[in-house]
Amino acid sequence: MTALNPATPADNDDRERDRDGFRERNRDGFEPTRHRPDGTTPEPETDGINEHVRDHRDSYLEGERQARLGEFLKLTALAGAYGDAVARTELQVEERSYVASHDDLFRLNLRSIVADFGIKTNESDAALVNRAHDAHRITTQHVCWLPALRDGGVTMRHARVLLRYANNVPDERRDDYTQKVLEYALTATVTQTDTYARKLAADLAAPEFEEAFQHEYAKRRVTIEDHDFGMSTIHIDVPTVQGHAIVDLADQQARVLHTEHQTEAEEHRQRVRTAAARGEQLSPEDAGFVEDTRTLRQLQTDLVIDTLLTATPQAIVDSPTAGAARVTATVSVVIPIMNLINPDAPREVATIDGMNPFSMTEARELAANASCFQRILTDPITGHVLTVDTRKPTVEMRRFLQVRDQTCVFPGCRRAAHRSELDHTIPWAAGGKTSVDNQAHLCRQHHILKHQRPWRYRHLGNGIFEWESPLGEIFITRADPIGPKHPVFRPADGLGENSAYDPTTDLAPF
Repeated sequence: MTALNPATPADNDDRERDRDGFRERNRDGFEPTRHRPDGTTPEPETDGINEHVRDHRDSYLEGERQARLGEFLKLTALAGAYGDAVARTELQVEERSYVASHDDLFRLNLRSIVADFGIKTNESDAALVNRAHDAHRITTQHVCWLPALRDGGVTMRHARVLLRYANNVPDERRDDYTQKVLEYALTATVTQTDTYARKLAADLAAPEFEEAFQHEYAKRRVTIEDHDFGMSTIHIDVPTVQGHAIVDLADQQARVLHTEHQTEAEEHRQRVRTAAARGEQLSPEDAGFVEDTRTLRQLQTDLVIDTLLTATPQAIVDSPTAGAARVTATVSVVIPIMNLINPDAPREVATIDGMNPFSMTEARELAANASCFQRILTDPITGHVLTVDTRKPTVEMRRFLQVRDQTCVFPGCRRAAHRSELDHTIPWAAGGKTSVDNQAHLCRQHHILKHQRPWRYRHLGNGIFEWESPLGEIFITRADPIGPKHPVFRPADGLGENSAYDPTTDLAPF
């Protein structure tokens, strides 16, 4: 799931207007119009260029089809080369013509075979050796992927995602992992598949995941890597939940400062223009004004450095407010409720933002003690959302939509919902209602695209959306379920304005 922070300005599409509609400043200081004056999506273009676009789209798709077929042929060739190296090694071992160990002899044979491939394609034999190992794993341990790879339903990039997390899954559950990742990858991007496969592997190996977490946590450390020109990179091993909170905090603080700097610069320019028009001298402050031109990324980095160098850690001081941040970081923690209530229940992995697994031990501590982490509890059997924090209706609606959408609902986009903007599917200016059935999250880029280009979408219900491209193609998007099964979203009843659901003492609200 996503970090729930309803106070962030990006959550609303009610922004400061000027006479041309919604505006925002980009990096170059230009303020492009976000919406059309009536809020509607443009009609499809009739300039004749769409015919060329369709031809180029079809050419691209044909090229992609051939490229995927080529990747499959290379996969089978490298798997065959792996088998040839095994056979040659066995023969040489039987002949006892080599002193080298079996593994060393195999690696030597495999490198010798694929080196001939690489010479003709300008590829290194080391890279081809690694790809041959991957090809062997796919053709022996994940056979059900071969038809989809051959027919172009998935790509080798999808397959490499499969392999990345397969070793984390116990052998007896590997077939289940393989089949589920394939079913998901057939209609998902590589990035979406990576998120799904990582979480699925953690779910299928929950007890092992907890043991691995404790092992890795014990090895946490801070290291530094020096680069050229006086720069270095600091590496800090942190639990996932803390890492996301750090990044979220730095991002929010940077955005606040960035907005302040832009406002200060604009006010200074206005005072300069006014003084020039009146023939007046600038004040000493304006004469010495220097604009802060740091980007968001630069501000984030500088804020983290300032915090590390100037803040006093809470473990050193007694005051709970020492070093308090001006912006509070929020992270959404998805915790299987039976694991929260009963530590001996069958294990499922808790997640950050519904995607990144982390330790259930930490999840219980957060649920019990950390008020800055807002909880979303899910039924482990049905996957239903049991409750979210209760607020006044507009806040509750916003939270509900963040839980439902999880990300921007544009096909293939993974921008988190709390970093996106709420869009009225039927524009408010055109009579659309402010309701959960007429609102969805679009990231800034896709929000602009929807209002400035003829990309249309409609809500089919239950968080499922039908998109129509300018060429008339139809795409269906839906959020991944945050629980074990597809969720059915419904607000919790019976919770007062100032009350909160306590999973350890309260009855489940269903």
